Amino acid sequence: MKHRCPTCKKIVEVSLTKQSEEAKLFPFCSQRCKLIDLGAWLDDKYKIVSKPSDIPPDISADER
Repeated sequence: MKHRCPTCKKIVEVSLTKQSEEAKLFPFCSQRCKLIDLGAWLDDKYKIVSKPSDIPPDISADER
């Protein structure tokens, strides 16, 4: 299977059927790109946008 690394955009060919190093890094091409992506999440460069919840924040999960 061919795909592009989401970090560096390099084309990578991976066989996901065998337990290769490439399969462990999927969808990234290297450990470096995987760590760059993790760092971006931790630095809040990526965000998942959602609508505010209808449940007031002072209500615990047990009271729902």
